Amino acid sequence: MDIITVETVDRFVFHLMHGYQPGGCMNKRKFKRHHKRLEVKFKGADKSIGRGYVKDLSEQGVFIKCRKPAPPGSSIDITTTLPDGVRTRMRGVVRRSVKGAYSLSHSMDGMGVEVLAYDKAFSHFLHSIVGEFKGPDLSMYETSLGAPIVENDEKQEQAVRASLIPEKKEVESVVVACANCGAKNRLPKARLSSMPKCGKCGMFLIA
Repeated sequence: MDIITVETVDRFVFHLMHGYQPGGCMNKRKFKRHHKRLEVKFKGADKSIGRGYVKDLSEQGVFIKCRKPAPPGSSIDITTTLPDGVRTRMRGVVRRSVKGAYSLSHSMDGMGVEVLAYDKAFSHFLHSIVGEFKGPDLSMYETSLGAPIVENDEKQEQAVRASLIPEKKEVESVVVACANCGAKNRLPKARLSSMPKCGKCGMFLIA
């Protein structure tokens, strides 16, 4: 599904009318980046779910640190929970993908995402960080985001986790009294042929 909510020419003209160059998160000098960590989930057109966290953000983009960044040009939906507990979502296009890069202390893998739309909750959050916007408030495109994606994803993940948990098998057991000390010992039936010993006195339970 095409996530561009306005015609490309209209968007270009809109950018120029607001006094900045197009390019979103790629224009590093125009939009100041703010360091803010937010745990995120993202989903591409192939419905695969990735996880990471926002390393920094600006009015028009975010850089997401993740182990498997999407390739440049990919359209992704992003969901996150803000510090006040409000769940919010964005939609964007990957403009830069970094894989296999390291600094002195840690991996630099991640992706730069140009944000095309976000909801009003994220707009309020951005305003609290950057103050007055230099560009447009992209919450005007909130209707293009569609239904939230997190709820169904969580149900899917719960089903996957449940399938990975081994089923507990009921083991049939018996109680055997020790002929020497009279102590009762509960044993699995499968152990009766392996000459078990009394847990109290150590004598063999089965002669």
